[in-house]
Amino acid sequence: MKKFCFFPAITLFLLCIVSSYAHAQRNALAIFNLKATNIEAMGYNGEILHALISSIESDKDIDLMPRREIEEVLFKTGLVQDNTHEAVLAAGKALGINFVLFGDVTKKGSEIITRLSLMDIEHKGIVKEWDLLFRDRDSILHKIPDFSRDLSTTLIDSKRRAGAASMESQTSKDVEYLNAKIEGDAVSLSWKLRTHKASLSYNVYRAESKEGPFHFLGKTADNFFQDSTVKKGLTYFYRIGIVAGTDPEVKSSHTALFVDGGEKRPHPPLVMSGRGYVKRTEIKFVPCLKNEQEKFNIIKYKIYRQKGPDEWSNIGTIDSKDSSQFDISFTVFDESDFNDGTTYTYAIASTDDKGLESPLSDPISIDTIKSPVLSLDKDNLLRKMILSWKPIENVAGYYLYRKGGKAEWKKVGTISEGTKTNIIDEKDLADGPQYTYYLTAYDEKKETGPSNEVKGKTKDLPAFPLNLQASSGLVKSVNITWNPLEDTDIGGYNIYRGPDNNNMKKIASVKDYKSNNYLDKGEAFTPLDDGKNYFYAITSFNLFEAEGAISPCVKAVTKPRPASVKGLSASAGSDHILIGWERNPETDIKSNVVYRSISGGGGFSALSGGAWSKLTELSMGQTSYKDFDLKPESSYSYRIISEDKDGLKSDPADSNQVASPIIKQEKSK
Repeated sequence: MKKFCFFPAITLFLLCIVSSYAHAQRNALAIFNLKATNIEAMGYNGEILHALISSIESDKDIDLMPRREIEEVLFKTGLVQDNTHEAVLAAGKALGINFVLFGDVTKKGSEIITRLSLMDIEHKGIVKEWDLLFRDRDSILHKIPDFSRDLSTTLIDSKRRAGAASMESQTSKDVEYLNAKIEGDAVSLSWKLRTHKASLSYNVYRAESKEGPFHFLGKTADNFFQDSTVKKGLTYFYRIGIVAGTDPEVKSSHTALFVDGGEKRPHPPLVMSGRGYVKRTEIKFVPCLKNEQEKFNIIKYKIYRQKGPDEWSNIGTIDSKDSSQFDISFTVFDESDFNDGTTYTYAIASTDDKGLESPLSDPISIDTIKSPVLSLDKDNLLRKMILSWKPIENVAGYYLYRKGGKAEWKKVGTISEGTKTNIIDEKDLADGPQYTYYLTAYDEKKETGPSNEVKGKTKDLPAFPLNLQASSGLVKSVNITWNPLEDTDIGGYNIYRGPDNNNMKKIASVKDYKSNNYLDKGEAFTPLDDGKNYFYAITSFNLFEAEGAISPCVKAVTKPRPASVKGLSASAGSDHILIGWERNPETDIKSNVVYRSISGGGGFSALSGGAWSKLTELSMGQTSYKDFDLKPESSYSYRIISEDKDGLKSDPADSNQVASPIIKQEKSK
């Protein structure tokens, strides 16, 4: 047989409670790192923080959380010490403390300006703000103790106000209802607390008017009490006082009304269940069998909704014959004037054919479905946002609404699953704008009000790649290179070219974000000119082919054609014509091609349209040539075209015309 030991488990449970309580009490205040707003403030923020901690640790009225513990908890929860209100609140909740002191330090000239704020984590608000001015390090050490005393006073006052507010609201938070009904010749009181507390007792008070005076009737440790001292025909008001151990009594603000004490009246129905929906509630109840046994002819039921601690409003009436013969229960729906996530308390009374109305039934509290809480999971994505929320029970789904800039709200998403917790919005988003969202929940009939609003922006249009370069000196082409963007949302790059940096035209698109070069050879039938300046720029485009800003221009020059040879001249020798010229300035000349034109002697004159014929091809080192293939009575002209190793040819250089030195021989007779 297994045996179960309860005492160690109970002891451990109590120790955990004591430990948690001690931790919460000890760590009432956490001090976050002070942010330096400029370079000059660096170092001073650490000194001020150290002085603060040292001064506060000596103050027994302030419970300070150790720095190491702050850092460990925030590291484990993935949070950081930031001075935005949202970040401070989230970190404070994770640390389990009451207050957080945070701020920033700015150095302006000789002044060290320190702004400090005290955040009340539980009440989500700033308690007090300070602007401290220091001149130097000695000033910091001198003024910080005064600030610590002010901080201590602020904390004590804040705790005292919070305690008083808690005491005032304790009853309204704890007491759900206080009810009275007839039991024979007595009035029976019953009540219910919203939260369970141990070691409670109750004092019962009665008055004959709502304003009192209320007189003590008795004391009980249970949540019911019977008043057997009522007199027939009188109206009574009841209240209870709640006593927790040795704490002072807290008077309930709820008042129970009973009319005509001692008179026999119908019995209220028995409320079986209640359920909350979106902006409506459902109550199920069954008739009380005692009414039939005691000959009360119930003809209708009145539905009441609580307006205040002792105020009930009749919101509807049901005929007692509305139930079917197969189901004796009644179902009532209330669909008027509802807020999301709000508790509504109902009670029902029976009315007989003589107009006598029973006391109210035991009340039932029903919560309407609350509006969802929306979170932005991730933004700065390419035309999409990722949002999430915690699921809400008993809903059919959710609607997502969005607006951008000054536009109106628009429904952009329908989530038809109540258990779903996220959505990716990719509907008609642009590149870079900020969008605002809210979420609603819906069931088969109604829709909740909007959730909190969250803001996020899409990814900006892509930047142009850096280090754009264009290589000069290539033959009828320019090679362009750049550093590709390490971004998978980049679809590629657009290349622009122009004769100057003000007249650019897109000439190519290069796909793939990893691409890093492009060789420009011009168009198919229009190659790049030789020796010409070209300007280039580049843009990036995303996967939707939306283009970002254009880069600054870079310049490249294509390889020029060789220059024409200079100094070309021709002169006649005894049996030849000598042509000479200056050496080519280029170092990559492959050859100089010599052409000749003949006039007279049966040749065609170049000046009158005669053709040039290739005479010879000389290497770059040669600067002269002798032409021996001559005829009498003819004149000769010479032309040289230089060609480099890439096949580029110079413009022709033409010589002067020279008569042939060959003398025609006379025929012998």
